Amino acid sequence: MRYYILITAFLEGMTVLVVEIAGARALAPYYGTSLYVWTAQITATLLFLALGYALGGRLARKASAYALPGVFCGGGAWLALFPFWRVEVLGAAAVLPGVGLGSFLAGAFLYGPPLLALGAVSPLLIQRFQKGEAGGEAAGAIFFTNTLGGLAGGWLTALVLVPHCPLRFILAGSGVLLGVLGFLWTRGSARARGIAAAVPLLLCLLFASVPGQPDKFSFGKRSFQILHSQPSAIGLIQVLDLNRESVILLLDGIIQGGMDPGTGLTGFPFSEYMAYLSWRYHPKAKKALVLGLGTGLMSKQLQARGMQVEAVEIEPGITRAAREFFGLPGSVLVHDADARAFLNRKGPGYDLVFLDAYAGENAPWYLMTHEGLSAMKARLNPGGRLVINTLTLSPGGSSGLSRLESALDGLFENAVVFIEPSEGNPGQLATACLVAGEDLSMSAPQGYPGRAHPSITGKYLEIASVGRPARRTTAPDTDELSDLDRADAGLRQEWRRQMMAFLGPHLLGN
Repeated sequence: MRYYILITAFLEGMTVLVVEIAGARALAPYYGTSLYVWTAQITATLLFLALGYALGGRLARKASAYALPGVFCGGGAWLALFPFWRVEVLGAAAVLPGVGLGSFLAGAFLYGPPLLALGAVSPLLIQRFQKGEAGGEAAGAIFFTNTLGGLAGGWLTALVLVPHCPLRFILAGSGVLLGVLGFLWTRGSARARGIAAAVPLLLCLLFASVPGQPDKFSFGKRSFQILHSQPSAIGLIQVLDLNRESVILLLDGIIQGGMDPGTGLTGFPFSEYMAYLSWRYHPKAKKALVLGLGTGLMSKQLQARGMQVEAVEIEPGITRAAREFFGLPGSVLVHDADARAFLNRKGPGYDLVFLDAYAGENAPWYLMTHEGLSAMKARLNPGGRLVINTLTLSPGGSSGLSRLESALDGLFENAVVFIEPSEGNPGQLATACLVAGEDLSMSAPQGYPGRAHPSITGKYLEIASVGRPARRTTAPDTDELSDLDRADAGLRQEWRRQMMAFLGPHLLGN
């Protein structure tokens, strides 16, 4: 019995971490992966575990033989229903004000009851274990084993389950596991065991009927065909054919770029802005480093201009999608690494360094700090240029942009900011491109050598005419003190809201 109890404690701890980590991943397409979302998920987890500990203590006092199988089966049944109501619950909660509130309430509904049930398990196991042990020793053994299970569950989820399994299978499968544990702990009459046996069987039927995502669907006047869908360590990677007019890359529901399949050229201006400005400020550049591969279309464009191009991409699945669906040449060397870790290593210099790294709608904050930008500057050859793509509000008023400008102004002799001209009311989302280096001047001759989509040509000529010097208006972020998540939270939330309105909630339902 002792080992039976410890094995149960291990599996319970493992399931808690699976629900916490995979649950946060399931929230990401609707709320993102910012500090607010993770804080909300951790808070909900701790709250319901605490309530479960209190419930388990009360149930342990009654010494009911049905308490342990009851909490396992109840929690498992709720969790197994996740695939059936995920889209409706998250789509409804996404309209609530504030990322933190919406993600907390959605997580509390989807994962609260199973976490409460899992919290009740430890006191019930201690009550059974204590029959042959002193109370303190029993509690120590249970919590030690439970925590080891949590460690195993964390690594299993991050390294195996999330990168290779749909989230609906991970969470519904965890519900089946809990139902099986409930059955195994049933004691008493044959009738009770028969009822308990029915629970995991029903959960297995639910698991088998988990709805998959259709390859084709419509939302409004738009039709989508999913060409590729892959869970990964950084989010859900999807490649869509939109109205047979554009192939787009999504990461957790946020567009990372797209291509006109007829021409093979990008249909999104931001990458052409960067390519064009890099030529205007450094027409003789021969070697470029791109931090954040995305579709790979800018790297493809740079190489077509005769440059040697390297890219850094943390997720191999993005690299595979760029090569298969967007024509990234095999001659473009892609380093599978985190951009900051790559920069921290000794390596060659580059004439151009491009920063265009996004995980969904979030730019990694540690690349925007004084130290992160200093690491990029250290990789520039003499006369080299740093080119950055970011998001702001027209005509350029956002806290994140102010911090970035201030950091560049303090690091470089010159830095220039280009804000995409507003096509509507001030305050709408707009692309911002920043160029930094020594002795900046638009020295390129007439005649751009890059090949751009006709719909973009006029736009990049227009953005090049509205540059202004970077201004130091605030203290730049540092590795020790950065609040980029908080400062740009509203902007990122608006970006996600617009994507939800464009694509619809069902596309994100993995």
